[in-house]
This record gives sequence, C-alpha cells and structure tokens, in this order.
Amino acid sequence: MNDTIRQRFLEFAYGMFIHYGLYTLYERGEWVMSKERMSNEEYFKVIPQFKNHAFLAEEWVGIAARSGMRYAVLTTRHHDGCFIGDELVGSFCDACRKHGLGIGLYYSVGDWSDFDFRGGAKGPNWGRFVEKTHRQLKELMTDYGPVDYLFYDGCPSPQSWKAAELHCELRRLQPGLLISCRCGLEEDVASSEQHSGSHAGLWESCYTLNDSWGYNRYDQNWKTPEKIIELLMTLRHNGGNLLLNVGPDGNGRIGEEEVGILNQVKAWLDRNGEAVYEVVPHPFDYKDQEISVAHGNTAYIQLQADYRGPERMICGIGNRIKDITLLSTGKKIGFVQNADKLTLTGLPFKKKDELPRVLKLELDGAPFGIHNPMWPEDHFRVC
Repeated sequence: MNDTIRQRFLEFAYGMFIHYGLYTLYERGEWVMSKERMSNEEYFKVIPQFKNHAFLAEEWVGIAARSGMRYAVLTTRHHDGCFIGDELVGSFCDACRKHGLGIGLYYSVGDWSDFDFRGGAKGPNWGRFVEKTHRQLKELMTDYGPVDYLFYDGCPSPQSWKAAELHCELRRLQPGLLISCRCGLEEDVASSEQHSGSHAGLWESCYTLNDSWGYNRYDQNWKTPEKIIELLMTLRHNGGNLLLNVGPDGNGRIGEEEVGILNQVKAWLDRNGEAVYEVVPHPFDYKDQEISVAHGNTAYIQLQADYRGPERMICGIGNRIKDITLLSTGKKIGFVQNADKLTLTGLPFKKKDELPRVLKLELDGAPFGIHNPMWPEDHFRVC
C-alpha cells in the first residue's frame, strides 16, 4: 500500500461514523430486527416511510467538516441487509469530496434478512449469498468514484465468503483503497470498538456518542465534551484515530444535543488542534507515563485528571526543555528541570467545567525518553 495513502489516514485523526437505516425508524437502536425477532415482512414494511434524500448526506458531512473531522464513514448496509440507497450514498461521497473529507463506506457482510446467510456456510445456497456479497461490494467500489476506506462489520470467517479473492478485485477497482481488518484478514486498518486499546500500524477506535449506534429515542446518556477530548488525545497518543458515531433520527437529522457536543469539542480543537493533527504518537516511548504526542521538536502533554495544580512533576523526558506554554492560551509555564525530572510551577488551577488542557513543550531536539528504573527494560510499558 502506498505510504502516502497510509499517512493520509493517520492524519485524518478524527472522523464521523453515521448509522442510518431502516432501524432508525423504529427508534430503538440498530439491532431492533434481531433483538425483537422481527420477520422480514414485519421489519421491511417501513420502507415507504424511510427518508432517502440526497440532501441529508450534505447536511451530515457539513456538520462533520464544521466539527473538525477529517473523514466520515457511512453505513451503506447494516446487519438487516437493507442498502440505504444509491442516491444517498452518491451524495455522501460527493459531499465528502466537496468538504475535503476522506470517504469511508461501511458494509455488513452478515445479513439477517437473507435466509441463505442464516443457513450458514454449510447450507445448500451459501454460494448464492457469497455471489451477492461480492456483487454488492464491487458495485460500491465502482459506482461512486474514488473511495478511501472500506469498513467491514458482521463478517463470517473470511474463507467462507472468499474475502481474499474479492479484495484483489476491489483493489483493482480502487487502487488507493484501505480495507478494514474487521473482515478477519490482516488488511490495512485495525479497529477497536468502544475501547482505546491500541494496535500496530494503522488503526482507529469507533465510539458511540451516547450508548447506541442507530437512533434510539430512549438513550440520552451522552458523552461529555471532556470525555470525547480525553478519548481523542488517548487515541492520538497511541497512534490511532477516533471515529465518533452519530445516529440521525427518522427525518435524517442529527440532533441538537449531538451537534452541541460536537461544537464544544470543535471550540477546543480551535485552540488545541495542533496537538491532534499531523502528530506522531508517544514521542517518549511510553517512558513518560503521560498522554503525549509530538511534531518535530515540539511535544504536547495533556494534563490528566490527577492534576490539581499549581505544581506538577513530569518524569522521563530526555531532552532539555527550552520553553513550556499552555497551548490554548500561550501562557508561559514556569519549570525547573533536574535531569529527567521536570517540575512545573505556577500552573493555573483548572476551572469548573473547563475542558482538558494541553502543555506545549519546546525541546532541544527530537523527543526521546529516559527509562523508568522502577521497571525492567523488557517489561511492557503502560501508556
């Protein structure tokens, strides 16, 4: 895979995941068909009420772009097997290009509505199901122009649906395509779901904004802007992207509560985005025990929850420190450095409801860390 394409994905940093489908109309989350054991006839009867308008995608992608997100992933087909529509998918891809966002398309191989899928790989008509899967994925990679990223879900064993053979064809159709490892093969992008555990190479973690992927009118358990920022910084420290989900309602609208949270995160990014985009992870090789990233000879450290001020010690930095400021304001922070022990002085106290603060450290060279003598050299390092 071209290094430029891989670097572009890493620099996306922060993206929008969009779950929108027939399940949206039931207002009880994306698994309603399975959880309530609906028949195909019962579930698909709402198709005439489904808002499949192209302008919705422009609205979604516009919100993503204004929120500081650099890519978006749209669920083209969830586990219910219902493709959301050519017009909507096409409009989504066009809107991403218009706003300069990377294009991700989600596709669930698993299909509750397909009786041949339900019959399993040993069933008499599994081959027909595999042929359908290949055909639909080839159409996704043919009909909408260049696509950056194919996000898989609901996949049976990759051998059972000839995933490796299919991917050869998809890469011919889309030479710059990154493919999700969620297919069960070692492809381009690894993924965590609802946790920030890191992977080697390219990876992301997808999180819900509340506790549901699809629209759920009963779920008001929204993550705070502070929580989202902490997730974003932790993932960037570990070398991953944050793919944050929204679930538009039955009219295709992203709710005011969601937009309000995204706007607060964007306001923080306006002041601190330097520590999020175009950075390298854990510049002190975890030896600092801090949430940190770097760009060139500049390191950024998020002040974590255990910070109370006005003094704090940071250990494990091998460089000489030239200057320290609070990234959001440019306020200089006093410090005393003794070998790899750095004592910060005069830190302003954190105000109530203030979003996470980031220190900007100007170093005398490329960042490097000093081993913590409390741990063996070959012991795992805690991030």
